[in-house]
Amino acid sequence: MKAKLFCYLPYRVVMGLLIIMCLHSPGFSQAGKIGSLAYLRARNGIGGFNLGGLLTGEQEQALTYIDGEGSKPDADSCVTYEYHPDKQLELEDGLTATHICVRTWQNKIVNIYVFFNRNQGYKMLSKFLHWYGTFTAKPNDYQDVYLWDSRTVKLLLSYHPDDDQGIAVYTSVPLTNTINAQNAKRLTQLLTSNE
Repeated sequence: MKAKLFCYLPYRVVMGLLIIMCLHSPGFSQAGKIGSLAYLRARNGIGGFNLGGLLTGEQEQALTYIDGEGSKPDADSCVTYEYHPDKQLELEDGLTATHICVRTWQNKIVNIYVFFNRNQGYKMLSKFLHWYGTFTAKPNDYQDVYLWDSRTVKLLLSYHPDDDQGIAVYTSVPLTNTINAQNAKRLTQLLTSNE
């Protein structure tokens, strides 16, 4: 009996130490913590739309192509849809969107464009500061433009006094990098074929 207990003791001690180390490591303890960029990465979208993911069947039924674009892809081989809910789209914590556009590449969501009434701009900023912490950049001191930039998700919030609507743009960094690499490869092939 003592031999069995002795054999299992080191394994349990090692596992216990590993768990304690993981819980206290900055990467693990910050994962998904409200008020941090880790929360932006963990949420990976808004209103039920997830960057890099496929649209759900219910979402697909409520989508139409943006006027004038039809089903033709843009220069990046992306297709943009507008989401038409029956009523104003309820986001999280009382935020509402007037409408949402979703840009996809190979059926994966690259961008989520959230349009809202300009008078909700400060409320959006306040919620984003609560959820994602302090913005990482403010491109212009005289305009209401804020940027949260993590390794996998970027968020741009913009609402100007002269505009009726504000916009929040969620962007998948990995998919954007893949699209940019594809475009660079196409350009290189085009330039080398013209020589």
